[in-house]
Amino acid sequence: MPFIMCYTNLSRDKLPQNFVEWISELVSQVLDKPMERINTTVMPDMMMMRLGNSDPTMIIQIHSIGVFDAERNPTYTDKFFKAIPEKLNLPANRVVLHYFPVDKTMLGVVPPLS
Repeated sequence: MPFIMCYTNLSRDKLPQNFVEWISELVSQVLDKPMERINTTVMPDMMMMRLGNSDPTMIIQIHSIGVFDAERNPTYTDKFFKAIPEKLNLPANRVVLHYFPVDKTMLGVVPPLS
């Protein structure tokens, strides 16, 4: 049950059309998680700073069960960085990925996770 939170100082009209669907599909493919379990929030127009300036940037937090660890994370990062900076028309150093492992006992959903 991945949760994707995208924080950006890009205005909503500067985001690619269907970005919510696109990033959801990308995470689904990279993490091998079903689309019906993906939860995505995109927050444009935020006041943000990265690398000492407020040039366009995005921080993407991905919370998920059973997929994040030191061995697999570099593979995920490579796949995400082949797609995200190009889609957003941003230099790679303006995008940050933050992975959060989640224990399924910490989620309350209907139907319950098995």
